[in-house]
Amino acid sequence: MKKTFLFFFVALIMSLGNLNAQQSSDYIIMLDNGGSTTNDSYVHMKRGAVKLIEQLLACNPENRVAVVQYGAGIYGNPAGVNKALIYIESDFTNDGFTATNFKRRLDFGDYFRESLELMENAFSGVFNGDIVSIQNTLNIAQPLKIVVFTDAERNSGTPHDSYLVNYNNTAFNDPAAFDTVVKLKVGRQAQFTMIHANTNTQALNAAASISSAGGLYTGPLETNTSDPDNGVLPRLYYNRPNGFFIGHTEVDYWKELATNICNSGNLATIDFRYEPGECIESTSGIGGYYNLPAGATLVNMRLELIGLEDGTVYPVTFNPSFGPGNFYNYFFQPSDFNYPASNGATGLQKFRISMVYLQNGEYKIAYSWNNYPYFDYDINMKCPVLRSAQPKEKMFTLTSNPTNGLFKVILKNNLESGRLEIRDLNGNAVYNKVLRNQKEIDIDISSRKEGVYIVNVINDKNEIYSEKIIKK
Repeated sequence: MKKTFLFFFVALIMSLGNLNAQQSSDYIIMLDNGGSTTNDSYVHMKRGAVKLIEQLLACNPENRVAVVQYGAGIYGNPAGVNKALIYIESDFTNDGFTATNFKRRLDFGDYFRESLELMENAFSGVFNGDIVSIQNTLNIAQPLKIVVFTDAERNSGTPHDSYLVNYNNTAFNDPAAFDTVVKLKVGRQAQFTMIHANTNTQALNAAASISSAGGLYTGPLETNTSDPDNGVLPRLYYNRPNGFFIGHTEVDYWKELATNICNSGNLATIDFRYEPGECIESTSGIGGYYNLPAGATLVNMRLELIGLEDGTVYPVTFNPSFGPGNFYNYFFQPSDFNYPASNGATGLQKFRISMVYLQNGEYKIAYSWNNYPYFDYDINMKCPVLRSAQPKEKMFTLTSNPTNGLFKVILKNNLESGRLEIRDLNGNAVYNKVLRNQKEIDIDISSRKEGVYIVNVINDKNEIYSEKIIKK
């Protein structure tokens, strides 16, 4: 009897392990293109969507993503059509460049419920002219998860405007108001995550009711007795009262959200953070953590640049140091970028780290993009003077660093003419000074907030020398 019990127990554990290892999903990222989505808010929405997509693809290489944008008119055309339209950027894909290479397509009102009906047409392969993209089907092959970025009202009360619920049935606590959501939850076993930039109580309760069980939200919900998640808390609802802009205290926001909607199972994971500089002459250190399943061993790590314009991949020299807790880091030299610089890499680029590991006699790969959420790129190859092939000596030092705001810039040699500038990590200039036959410059940035700043010294040949200063 004991042997029989042990056999079934081991079989159960093995089956659960296999389920965890294979628990990949198909994710739809729905972007609200309605009229209340300004161009500025769309920039922040897209950046958040891209960062989330990168986290979901890094979580499990078998995950796939499709971006679907919805509105009630074509972006750039002054005439709306006053009905729901969707634009499908691509079918489900696990190619990072394809998944994140999109721009705003639509405008005017946002009929969320009717847009879901159009997506159901795409799932079923039913042609509908209101799917205005070349791609008009979505071929689900894995559990379906829908992530919605929206600022929509529950119902605006204005025809052809903002609606989270059924335009033709807006009664509170009426299942008919949420009929298409329930249809997808039941018929497609869809999981909904709502990222909602709105402060109206009715809108908040409706969006929270649409979201599925999970996450951290434990606030009020609109009642929907037909919903399989009715009354269940917590929910996958994320309220953004200040819009989609990520604040300086939210550096891990997209990583933590992805953790709630992705199960990496028995797979390795890796992440890293890098504070973007302007070009290869002003790079910062790169570092993060990796996690290996039990019994797996690390083989190597590789670093690549990926062009934002065309997706071209370039290898970068990368010899990280390893520390406790599976930490790794690396500090760049300009010569590390010799290959991309001499093989046509131009414009804005992203880093991608791949980690090769050995598990049960099989080589596997885990990927990661930059977890730093404030930039669309990591490196700008359009430098004033591109000198990647020759590592350059330090032109100046900073003391004290870190600083409370008062520090000195000490040049190695007198600079007959040039300029000094200090920029924050958003690229905004916070200090400028013309240099004439100076070797030591006193700086005061006491009035600036805490953080990292880039100190650039530009000589008369327009060559840029950069160092980082930390303001305490």
